[in-house]
Amino acid sequence: MKDCATVLSAICGKDAKDSTSLSVPTPDFMGALTGECKGMKIGLPKEYFSDAVDPAVRDAVLSAAKSYEAMGAEVAECTLPMLDYALEAYYLISSAEASSNLARYDGVRYGFRAEGCKDLEDLFLKTRSEGFGKEVKRRIMLGTFVLSSGYYDAYYKKAQQTRTLICQDFARVFESFDCILTPTSPCTAWKFGEKSADPVQMYLADICTVSVNIAGLPALSMPCGTDAAGLPVGVQLIGGRLRDDVILRAAYALEQNGKGGR
Repeated sequence: MKDCATVLSAICGKDAKDSTSLSVPTPDFMGALTGECKGMKIGLPKEYFSDAVDPAVRDAVLSAAKSYEAMGAEVAECTLPMLDYALEAYYLISSAEASSNLARYDGVRYGFRAEGCKDLEDLFLKTRSEGFGKEVKRRIMLGTFVLSSGYYDAYYKKAQQTRTLICQDFARVFESFDCILTPTSPCTAWKFGEKSADPVQMYLADICTVSVNIAGLPALSMPCGTDAAGLPVGVQLIGGRLRDDVILRAAYALEQNGKGGR
């Protein structure tokens, strides 16, 4: 956690060359690493602990929750009703952004450029065919579809509306809790290449983490135990907007308690 705090201290703050950076005070990240979490309120969203979550993962995360209680934190169940739609909203929005943002990679201005092209159209086709992998092409195609005339309102607009509702859910929860504790993934790692032919199954593995991306929240993942096969289980801590210092404090306390690892 000290490494995370050091890096955040260096990269946070307004960057004159980055229009997306925020001009807000930078918290004392190193100062947040006190090693204690007494008095903190930690929420356990019931949607993250459904039957779809592997029992070994659920047990390891709940064990981490008990460790927080032993350290003096208050742990209680909460609910995020719109979370059931987060995965679909995320992949629609991110694919639409991929479709628009990656259009600039045409082999003319920068990036990879295919060789042996007979004309401009051939340059575009070969550059994108050779330069983008299967997953990138898949997301560009999906994004182009959801942004196309006749489908924009039905898909992209609805996904953005869902995003707003998810943000509201999180904002409501953070009125009562300092941070949220969840699994990082509903299962432990699968064998290399085991699910490469089934992208939907791979997308489902992101169900616990995509919500923070569309809600614009800080989150931290760290090991919290292993399953019967010795594979690591990850726990995720989610904080309120711009409250990276809070989740660093909670994560460091768990790490010092011996429940979290590198």
